Amino acid sequence: MSDLDALDLSGLAQFRPSDLLAAGAGVSDPTAAVHVDLALIEFDPGQPRRSFRQETIAQLSQSIRQHGVLEPVSLRRHPECPERFIVNRGERRVRAAREAGQVTVPAVIDERVDPFAQAVENLHREDMSAFDLAAFIEQRERDGLSRQDIARRLAKPASFVTEAAALIGAPAELQSAVESGRIGGDVRTLYRLACVGRESLETMLAVLQGDESVTRANVDALIAEARAMALGPEAVSSVGAPQVMRSRGKTVLIVEHEGKRGSLRMKAQDSDLAEVRFGDGTRSAVPLAALRLVCWATEEAK
Repeated sequence: MSDLDALDLSGLAQFRPSDLLAAGAGVSDPTAAVHVDLALIEFDPGQPRRSFRQETIAQLSQSIRQHGVLEPVSLRRHPECPERFIVNRGERRVRAAREAGQVTVPAVIDERVDPFAQAVENLHREDMSAFDLAAFIEQRERDGLSRQDIARRLAKPASFVTEAAALIGAPAELQSAVESGRIGGDVRTLYRLACVGRESLETMLAVLQGDESVTRANVDALIAEARAMALGPEAVSSVGAPQVMRSRGKTVLIVEHEGKRGSLRMKAQDSDLAEVRFGDGTRSAVPLAALRLVCWATEEAK
């Protein structure tokens, strides 16, 4: 009979990994998932992600009620209270599990603390807001890292980090628009609006308060429209309009009226009418309020 045949393994049937934590013992294998009491888990005050949308938490909570927590969270032991834990990664799952009425959550104990790992996970999940990312970059710069270093460790282009960093100190109205769902959280879109907001808060607000949803595809056109409206329809040259492409021709505004497009020629003196030359060669005096700005264009010099 071999040594293995002599071993009594019957006790393994009653073994639970959570018994290790209940007794306050360490976890010998950091890759092994155990169940941790949710009451013993605290959130990381240094977590890069600082905002959570309640509707997404509610959706995840509903899923947890049906299927449980499918992916373990990552925890480390509290430095001052060894019987408690701090979330490395998975704060959203912890919040949703609590809301779902769960008592424990599957977890991996990992004592390593890496804010970049937290940020990268949130970025890949698209859970991290652009403003949280900006705050994270600001903190890392205070730690002495360059933006090139930050981009490398986030596995993102340097331009992405530059645009996200531009949101540091952005107008509060821009962040409120994102939190309310008025516009999306695309970094490039917010970067363009933040730059405009620093130049002219009124122009940025005009874009945010418009009827059209703001996206990466249309943000530049909406900014041009807001600038044009602020300057007045008579501003048909490139003067004062830094987004206009210059050429040897004349820069004009392309407008639309009742499905027809044309170029805005001039504003009638002391009137709310403007002359529009349509594509079919006709000209009409149209109320300014009835025109929709399409884009800037350049007419070739004759």
